[in-house]
Amino acid sequence: MEQQGKSGAVCLTIIVVLILLGLTIEYWYVAVPIVVLSLAGVLSYHFKQEKKRQEIARHRPGPRDPWLNEIAVALAEFGFTEYARNTGNQVAGVAMEGDIRLDADRVCVIITLFASGELARQAEIGLRAKPEIRAAIADGKIIVSAEGLILYVANGRRRVVDEHRLSEVVELAGGIPVGAPRTLGVAPGPQVMWPPPVPNPPRAGTGSFSASADVLDQIKRLAELRDTRILSDAEFETKKTELLRRF
Repeated sequence: MEQQGKSGAVCLTIIVVLILLGLTIEYWYVAVPIVVLSLAGVLSYHFKQEKKRQEIARHRPGPRDPWLNEIAVALAEFGFTEYARNTGNQVAGVAMEGDIRLDADRVCVIITLFASGELARQAEIGLRAKPEIRAAIADGKIIVSAEGLILYVANGRRRVVDEHRLSEVVELAGGIPVGAPRTLGVAPGPQVMWPPPVPNPPRAGTGSFSASADVLDQIKRLAELRDTRILSDAEFETKKTELLRRF
């Protein structure tokens, strides 16, 4: 009985398909627009989903977002619009902290932050070593420059880069304090200097109580940085030992 039921279902399906096929052939002027509109709807949905995925990928969050936000707001006054941020983990094989791409008329600038000036310089050298970038630099269509912790890459979009405008970007971005990175999902704590300042040794004639209190206060601040994972345990112990020697 079960086998007969399956056979009947198959036959019914074939009959329905043949009927629909006959109706499609008979009324093709109605069927063709329906098929075309259905395909257009599917393609439109797929295109929107892909565009949304690309938009999310271009704006991935990162620990340096507070600093990148300040960069985006400051450069917006110069006609720059944010296109993407935190697009990867490395530049020319060098680990980076975060990056932001800003577009304006006839130029786009990529600002990348590194943990140290030496890493920024290594990334600059790595980019200049690429033949296509080296050729574009020689033509003035790309400028690569490391300034402190920041690497600037300006692209003139097949035109010569406006060096004056780039210098304004470098001056503005370089004037925004980097600050300590913030861990995602953790509420920002009090603003601190990075790296933490080491107190000056007490001058002759000052009381030992005030010097000791200052050192203990610094150790407390270091402990807060360790608790928020800005400092590792090893870095905390090293700084604490340096401070205790000042008693």
